[in-house]
Amino acid sequence: MGRILTPKQDLDLVRNIQESQKKNKPYVIVFVGINGVGKSTSLAKVCYHLLQKSFRPLIAACDTFRSGAVEQLKVHADCLGVDVFEQGYASDSSKVAQSAITHATREGHDVVLVDTAGRMQNNKPHMVALSAVITVNNPDLILFVGEALAGNDAIDQMTQFNQALKDHARSNRPRLIDGIVLTKFDCVDDKVGTAVSMVHKTATPIMFVGTGQKYTHLRKLNVEDVLHKLFVE
Repeated sequence: MGRILTPKQDLDLVRNIQESQKKNKPYVIVFVGINGVGKSTSLAKVCYHLLQKSFRPLIAACDTFRSGAVEQLKVHADCLGVDVFEQGYASDSSKVAQSAITHATREGHDVVLVDTAGRMQNNKPHMVALSAVITVNNPDLILFVGEALAGNDAIDQMTQFNQALKDHARSNRPRLIDGIVLTKFDCVDDKVGTAVSMVHKTATPIMFVGTGQKYTHLRKLNVEDVLHKLFVE
């Protein structure tokens, strides 16, 4: 069971960002997921985590559809003391992300955190737009944000997101989701088996779990803790 939850690829975020620094390029992370799962809040928590590691992140406001999305990010950015790159609403989100990466490179930001519009996985036009963000910008990391409480629904969502990214890719080697941020992990209690099922069925590791509303309420998945909940408690 422990082997299922242990990542097979290198997901040392700090080391990977440092490798990008050596190449004088920002490390780009794109956050994807359906509406209402806490994507923007999770992005802000990851931003706080990176600030504690002495990195200089830039938030890219690429949710150009939902009213108030840019303003929500600006509230987080003001609290965290970081910059937001935005070009307003009704803009092409893939071009906004591209401009943000160019800006980050010029201004010396280490990381670009790309917020995308929440979308249902079966909405073809929205998934085509998301695929464009990824194809045009070739991010270093794609994180799927899902709720621990959603159970099999979260697994279905992520499976369909990956399928859509395959279907709408512009190359023969489509980029798929690299890792999972699982929100509301503090609420699952005996349902912690969702984490095991999600990793097992999608072959994608959980990078972070959200355990509350504060920026500090984000941690890496503790495999020993999950096993303890499953087999001891």
